Amino acid sequence: MTKVLCQLGKPRVAKPQTLQEYGQLRDVMIQSPWVYLDQEEFIDLVSNQGTPFYSCLFNGHDLLTEADGHQKNCWRQQTIVALDFDKCPVGPLTMSEHFTARGYEPWFTYRTFSDSETNLHYSYRLVWRVEDDLNVSYDEVRQFIKGFAEKHANGFADKHSMDASRLWQGSTKGVVYKGKNPVTLCLRG
Repeated sequence: MTKVLCQLGKPRVAKPQTLQEYGQLRDVMIQSPWVYLDQEEFIDLVSNQGTPFYSCLFNGHDLLTEADGHQKNCWRQQTIVALDFDKCPVGPLTMSEHFTARGYEPWFTYRTFSDSETNLHYSYRLVWRVEDDLNVSYDEVRQFIKGFAEKHANGFADKHSMDASRLWQGSTKGVVYKGKNPVTLCLRG
């Protein structure tokens, strides 16, 4: 079975409520060792157990020791790309099928903690694996994610989800869509 190299936090039942809580979670996760998991285990941790994750690997530096305190200074490699859809009028299954029809079938899609099943607006994430490439820079990854969203998400993706070093919150609401033949994104394409 294929594995994924990632940086994870501890399972949660809700997203952090304050900037201080986010900061503490971020600092612990950036300095934690990488984890090598089966893809199915990763999907379960993120979509059912509320485990936060980074879509990249960090060198493990404390951000406070960096000259300008930016995560991109300790970013090492992208392993996952995710797009965030907040209060979107298009449902997660429809958006997953939209990407699949365009040749970009997601690895999996899950509803976020913010999703409310009582209205007609949905909050969810589409997630893809990416090809390993140590020669791709942080700025190239950021440009890829931005271009990918602009070209295929029809303006519905959250503009803040374009950050290559973003901390992603998991969920306890389960998988909405799991790709049968998910594409592995090439960040140079």
